Amino acid sequence: MSKKRVHEIAKEQGISSKELIAKLKAAGIEVKAAASTVDEAEAIRALGGNGAAPAQAAPAATASPDTPPSPAAPAGDGAPKQRPTRDSLAGERAPDTRGGRRRVVIDSQASRRNDGRGGPPPSTKPRGGRRRGRRRKEIEAEVTGNRAAAPARALDAIRINSGSTVKETAESLGVAVPEIIKKLMSLGEMATLTQTLSDEAIGVLAEEFDKEIEILHAADEIEVEPDAEDADEDLVDRPPVVTIMGHVDHGKTSLLDAIRETEVAAGEAGGITQHIGAYQVHHQDKLITFLDTPGHEAFTAMRARGAGVTDIAVIVVAADDGVKPQTDEAIDHARAADVPIVVAVNKIDKEGAQPDRVRADLAQRGLNPADWGGEIEFVDVSAKTKQNLEDLLETITVVAELEELRANPDTDASGTVIESKLDPGRGPVVTILVQRGRLKVGDPLVAGAHWGKVRAMHDYLGDKLKAAEPGQPVEILGFDGVPEAGEHVRVVENDRRARQLAGERAQRLKTEAIARRSGRKMTLEDVFSRAQQGEMQDIPLVLKTDVAGSLEALEDEIAKLPQSEVSVTVVHRGVGGINESDVMLAAASEGVVLGFNVRPVGDARAAAEREGVEIRTYNVIYKAIDDLRAAMEGMLAPEEVEDELGRVEVKQLFKASRVGTIAGSEVLEGRVTPGARARLVRDGTVVYDGAIASLRRFQDDVKEVTAGQECGIVLRDFQDVKAGDILEVYATRQVERELA
Repeated sequence: MSKKRVHEIAKEQGISSKELIAKLKAAGIEVKAAASTVDEAEAIRALGGNGAAPAQAAPAATASPDTPPSPAAPAGDGAPKQRPTRDSLAGERAPDTRGGRRRVVIDSQASRRNDGRGGPPPSTKPRGGRRRGRRRKEIEAEVTGNRAAAPARALDAIRINSGSTVKETAESLGVAVPEIIKKLMSLGEMATLTQTLSDEAIGVLAEEFDKEIEILHAADEIEVEPDAEDADEDLVDRPPVVTIMGHVDHGKTSLLDAIRETEVAAGEAGGITQHIGAYQVHHQDKLITFLDTPGHEAFTAMRARGAGVTDIAVIVVAADDGVKPQTDEAIDHARAADVPIVVAVNKIDKEGAQPDRVRADLAQRGLNPADWGGEIEFVDVSAKTKQNLEDLLETITVVAELEELRANPDTDASGTVIESKLDPGRGPVVTILVQRGRLKVGDPLVAGAHWGKVRAMHDYLGDKLKAAEPGQPVEILGFDGVPEAGEHVRVVENDRRARQLAGERAQRLKTEAIARRSGRKMTLEDVFSRAQQGEMQDIPLVLKTDVAGSLEALEDEIAKLPQSEVSVTVVHRGVGGINESDVMLAAASEGVVLGFNVRPVGDARAAAEREGVEIRTYNVIYKAIDDLRAAMEGMLAPEEVEDELGRVEVKQLFKASRVGTIAGSEVLEGRVTPGARARLVRDGTVVYDGAIASLRRFQDDVKEVTAGQECGIVLRDFQDVKAGDILEVYATRQVERELA
């Protein structure tokens, strides 16, 4: 028989690729991946129990029945060592209790709630069921070992919430409040009992009282899924979540369009994806969920968010362009998320395409192609001609099969906010990727500082849904606001509980914002001196965008601009159209309204004309940043540049009653003009810096004396000239400055 790929033989025999690989290895046949080719006859013999399989299995069969199996050993006799996946390594990455490097999040107020009012401590059981249930016992054994080896010092540090008040800080540190206030007074800061302290102030207080602390921020804490322990029989297969990543203009959206046969790229500004698109496609009898992330450098956070919720990362590289900066960044995000990587070499139909060069470049970055003996699957495709798209989908399906992606649909739903926006007609619209449980219409939800009740739910095609299964992206209506993209969202018991959790989170974020502002205070003397010298100027901005992810990216790009002399202050940020309130706020702060993919609504334009407020709207992010940079450069004070005109040596001095000292000089190089600036240098030291008051040649005033000629020079308000002095003649001019 001929040679075939492992996954093709597995499909024909009605078993999984993983089982076939295990049996082939047990039979002594070397197999690296599901895409490896083997002799079909040998594979069938291995499946039938002939050949080398019994000889290999015999030692395992003679093992003592009393010997318990190792907790970390894979299920099944002779099973091969499997490639580590995101879930099998969860103990090394999880932020809760999985692994030696876990970060324990402890409520800093727990010591005051030991009287029974507080809830029970969070469960320390490993999170199971979200990915798979087959290896839960292995993970539990690994967690037990890591927990015993974890340094006890991780629990010694006192954990204090960012934005804590004086009273809360005193209780956390175990110090009396008057002592804290006295210490602050000795450090030059007057504080009341309920005043919010900055992170720096809390750190200084901890040092003064010799305490070791860890400041916790709301953004660093990750929600723990309730009831995460699922039985194997409750777990069902779910669609893989595949994130498309890569450099800008390498054809990510076009490739996804070719797969789902739509034309989204034609409707995007400049062909650049501005926010994450979530779609589902059918391949044979299986579903695949795709997330399309932007490639432009401004959208780093959105790429990281896409990698954080994915099961498989597809890195798209143009065959005619090669590996670029955002390609490297996408690889880093995929590695940080510890997910399998598939490389799609796109645009192979273009002239000058070099797929082998792409393979060589990526091999240098540790992504060794499977056809070169490595573990990374490479597929050459063309989004334009739709060449090899079926091979790409088949490769994704095989990789997903090896990952054993399973979830429990019969529990409270939880997931991640992929994108959110404010629709003028429908209100807050939130795109959620359901990762566990079944989300139904009417379920109460909480996502960060916002809560809601599912009033309506639509799939990526806009069709109404009554329920959403794990691995499915849905658009829901019913939130009270626009939650941040990337927030964990989950179903809670009732509306009251959702409102309570969202309120606590909002209060926490508010106190942290106050702490950040208090940490950047400027004294009255600083304000006065900078105003006197004209050093500090400010551009107040009101930012409005279509979706939360774009707002996040725009703020990140603004923060990267040099702001030592001209600062940009975002006085208000929001999602949705530009309204009259935004215009009035900009007028009060003498600022500008900057809109991204939004337009003025209602009377906003008329109010802007009346108040003299400029509204600038953009649909490509780097154009907005370029205009903002140009505006900042226009506010910079011009730089004074010095141009050297000539050098003059003083030969002899003459005295005149009305004029004073006349320097009889020779022009050594360049030229001299009356009124030019002159610097008198004596023995290497500058003794005068002023202007030339008079320039004569013989008895006549002249406008210019060139090199090699003699002249008489009178300096303005300076008579102490000596023979041998050197005059450096120069002119100054002002040039516009650019931001560093």
